Amino acid sequence: MNAENAENAEAARAARAARAGFPAPVRAVVAAPEPDRVVRAVQNLVAAADRPVEVEVVAYGAGLDLVLGEESGEQVTRLLETGARVLACANSLSGRGLTADILVAGVGVVPAAVWHLALRQHEGWSLVPLG
Repeated sequence: MNAENAENAEAARAARAARAGFPAPVRAVVAAPEPDRVVRAVQNLVAAADRPVEVEVVAYGAGLDLVLGEESGEQVTRLLETGARVLACANSLSGRGLTADILVAGVGVVPAAVWHLALRQHEGWSLVPLG
């Protein structure tokens, strides 16, 4: 399924939920330029939500440490358990001489964090800056 089909499917799900009386999900994209506080912030966001919530965490710059190597596996697992989608910036990986194969399992890649964050805001997602 390509990105456009996935977005169309999600829009259809949201429309069905609205017709069934469920509020549309709150969509939050978390900018993570530093690894500190990300897991706790996302856990707090999801726990406090009084309606469905979709969360993406975009790690870039020094925030890549959140998604690199075995020692980060537990943090990423905790994020994924909240239902969050965890993404790494390809530009930041490249800038550090790294490739996507070093990422913790379950982490996706976006071409550029700054573009992904801008695109999500354009699509109506709320930006949650951490750092």
